[in-house]
Amino acid sequence: MHPWNFEPEDSLHGEPDLHWLAERVAMPALLATPSRPLAEMGEPASRLSDAMRQKFAGVIGLSQVKQDLSERARHAATSTADRLRLRAGDLSHLPDAVLYPRSPEEVLALLKLCTGAGIAVTPFGTGSGAGALPQRGSHLALVTFNLSAMSHLVSVDALSGLARAEAGITAEDLSRQLAAQGACLKGTIQGSLGGHIARNRQVSWLQAARLATPEGVVASGQWLAPGSEGAFGIVTSASFHIRALPAKTEYRRYLFNDFAGGLTALREAQHQGLIQAAAYLWDEDQTRFRHRMDPMSPRRGLSDWVGDIHRRLRQFDSQAAALTIGFSGTESEADSMRKRFDATARRLGALALGVCPPQKAEAYRDALMDRGLALDWLETTANWAKLPRVYAAMRASLDRAMRDGTPRKGAHGLVLAQVSDAGHEGAKLRLTMIFPRMLGNDVAQAQSVREAALNALAELTSPDEPLEEKLRLGIRQMLDPKAILNPGTRPF
Repeated sequence: MHPWNFEPEDSLHGEPDLHWLAERVAMPALLATPSRPLAEMGEPASRLSDAMRQKFAGVIGLSQVKQDLSERARHAATSTADRLRLRAGDLSHLPDAVLYPRSPEEVLALLKLCTGAGIAVTPFGTGSGAGALPQRGSHLALVTFNLSAMSHLVSVDALSGLARAEAGITAEDLSRQLAAQGACLKGTIQGSLGGHIARNRQVSWLQAARLATPEGVVASGQWLAPGSEGAFGIVTSASFHIRALPAKTEYRRYLFNDFAGGLTALREAQHQGLIQAAAYLWDEDQTRFRHRMDPMSPRRGLSDWVGDIHRRLRQFDSQAAALTIGFSGTESEADSMRKRFDATARRLGALALGVCPPQKAEAYRDALMDRGLALDWLETTANWAKLPRVYAAMRASLDRAMRDGTPRKGAHGLVLAQVSDAGHEGAKLRLTMIFPRMLGNDVAQAQSVREAALNALAELTSPDEPLEEKLRLGIRQMLDPKAILNPGTRPF
């Protein structure tokens, strides 16, 4: 079937095409598997003592210490396995309390209290969103730090091209506050500032970060905080590169014959300095998934139908890959960049699809879980020479891992890939895994797929870094001697 065909029955009343997805994973249907209502679950007692609760309250105030079920459950849903537990009514992985510090000093004071009492700490939003909530183990309790109250833009220095902000600021608030001062981030960010740094090993726009650790404050450059997953300390603030707010930013989408052609275009655009905003390349499976699963309006204009006919005439097949790229600067600069890239796209046989909205993170996980599927993902960075090999090897490894445990013979999963954050040396590769759940054993299934993915990634990306791994382990033991930070997790 042509990936760009549109049939009226594909999407009714703006709903995604679940019939197509069922066929893609070789299931007869996607059954409704609603989550058990939280109100019907028995709330486990918090293991945090009243004495420790009062000590925390003495630092941040009683209103900033949350122990109600909804708060604890929301902060436990950090991974696919944990979400599946919650949906089934298993509340065994809930944190015992959620703490909302309002300053770096409060973060440090709370860490010292936790260290002295043997309480494990997990920083909310710093994990990949696909790992697992740390096990309590021998710790007396587990608390989650939420830094959303630390959301201020501290300083902007247009002369040096640097700004500093607190770690809890979200991408939206950071963009808004920078724009108010005529500036923007020299790159892209997802989630909160501190969370983005902790999740990504390479952060091109980062100048420095400050970490609160059980042993004190560390001013980290670009090698310790990025990708640490909160294992070395909690990012409390960061300074980063900015640029003047452009007069124009326009996003355009292009359709390439295959992923390799799109990757070539993305690399050339970066080398020519054409990527001043964001750029995202989807492989063929991600392209088809987004086209079929994004909610579509039942009413389509004449231009939409003409576009579908144009794509069919150009004979783009199931290997087609979409690239979204933003051109920004003055009016003339943005137009010049777009024309230069148009020439590159034409040379590579691409079809220009026109202006499109900027890329947005789509929250598919819960919607798919409601239909008997699981969604997990992981990210890595690779240089331009290694990226195609890492992409091909990871796709094959993930496909095998998902086929090893499926609810029926012949069923399988999907691997969707996106390349972004193009830099001089390489780019970030995000791999999304979607697979039919083995109902009743889906937590173990999700953990098995996740572990297989991490092991495959480690074999591809870490064979030449044994000394670096030992160094990072030694630093972790020095900064967190009682191992209270994200116990059981491993930084990149």
